[in-house]
Amino acid sequence: MQIKKNSTRLIVNTGAQYARTLINLVLSLYSTRLILAALGLADYGIFTLIGGVVSMLAFMTNAMVTTTQRFMSYHQAKSDLETQQIIFGNSVLMHLAVSVAVLALLEIAGLFLFDGFLNIAPERLPAAKVVYQCTIAMILMSFITAPYKALIISHENIVYTSVVDVCDGVLKVGIAVMLTFMDADKLVTYGFLMLSIYVLNLLAYSIYDFRNYKECIMPRLRFFNREYVKSMSSFIGWQLYSTGCVLGRTQGTAIIINRFFGTVVNAAFGIALQLSGAVSFVSSALMLAINPQIVKAEGGGDRAKMFRLAEIASKFSYLLLAMIVIPIIFVLPEVLHLWLGEVPDYAVLFCSVILITGLVDMITTGLITSNQAIGNIGPYSLTINTIKLTTLPVLWLLLKFGVEIKIAIWCYAVIELICALSRLPFLKYSGGLNVGEFVKNVFLKIIAPTLFITLGCYALSTFQLILPLYLLALIPIVAIYCWIIYRFGLLANEQKIIADVVNSLRTKLHI
Repeated sequence: MQIKKNSTRLIVNTGAQYARTLINLVLSLYSTRLILAALGLADYGIFTLIGGVVSMLAFMTNAMVTTTQRFMSYHQAKSDLETQQIIFGNSVLMHLAVSVAVLALLEIAGLFLFDGFLNIAPERLPAAKVVYQCTIAMILMSFITAPYKALIISHENIVYTSVVDVCDGVLKVGIAVMLTFMDADKLVTYGFLMLSIYVLNLLAYSIYDFRNYKECIMPRLRFFNREYVKSMSSFIGWQLYSTGCVLGRTQGTAIIINRFFGTVVNAAFGIALQLSGAVSFVSSALMLAINPQIVKAEGGGDRAKMFRLAEIASKFSYLLLAMIVIPIIFVLPEVLHLWLGEVPDYAVLFCSVILITGLVDMITTGLITSNQAIGNIGPYSLTINTIKLTTLPVLWLLLKFGVEIKIAIWCYAVIELICALSRLPFLKYSGGLNVGEFVKNVFLKIIAPTLFITLGCYALSTFQLILPLYLLALIPIVAIYCWIIYRFGLLANEQKIIADVVNSLRTKLHI
């Protein structure tokens, strides 16, 4: 009964994530168009330049959310309310301390940024300074919101976070519409209105937590626990290192490409990264939904269940992403032409490499959360994630010795495959993973669906159909792909769970 309940929650949460992402994608595209028209190119450029600090520090916020969610999920399985309250209280105190430190650093940086460093028209400097202060306040709000959002995720209430995110997107559209009718300084007004959304987000998460979760308490200095703060700080530090390795590889690759080929080829690489980010939500939505269950299993002392959930996360993340990535790869020129109009040289090549790199990473992605649940994050980050950085010297050497870019760039995917496979022996020796079981339950189970959708899409591509007809012809192929997953990609108990969940949903919907 509990397995069925967890599976139903997982499917509902994943569906909520998909709906949220698709709705916000449409809202974002529409609001960006309205805001650009309202602000004009110059003011929009100023906001993008200054507001980019929020995006730059977003990875830090994500690391904080992941850390708090991990520690809360782990101890929820132990049903120790007092410990959960201490952890949450220390998490809030730690986030407040980080906020004060970041505030000081950004205020000091602002003294130099607006003293001739940034190329901003003199008449717009006062407005730009106001927007900068609004941006700093947004960052502080996001830091303080992080533990409250993490607590909701640890309780697997992804539906609520999705609703808040959609409301966020709707409000941004509302702001864009309001700007078109305002006579005041639109750049300054936009800065304050965007800040108001961050304040509303904090209220939405914190009020909900205080009303629904007993472990959510007001932070007090008497709750300060050096041991927990040290553990969480270390976890955040290694999370940031891991993220830094990924960002370093990406930006380093862009710099190497620029050194050898110039900015035009850089544009093609940037397009590939954007496309990869657009399709990665398919797998990231599932991982966000299943991560708390993996950590709770470890916290409850059931490591076998924890690794089984990691197998499920890896297998379904791969299969869901493959359902999107493989059909796109066979019609990349058409997709890019529809999206961009004029397709830069090497864009098709780079998009293929980056999409396949993301797909390769999925085959063991569940083991990332498994390692976080075990808590052995330092050695993992130093070994597995540092491997990603070897892409840079390998790519540079290949290009330096005259290897063509269309061959050299594939080192990006090859090294990602090495990282993905390296998780197996690492978790075997650090956590007791049964590698043979993982290979049997994940690797062997994805072969048949992958072969079918690859051959099916290849066959369709030979007919050189226009994109709408290609998408229409994909419908039966995807339907058969899903049937093959059910028939050959799932274990018997997984088939039963899926059947039970479908029957339950049909009963509730009176189908």
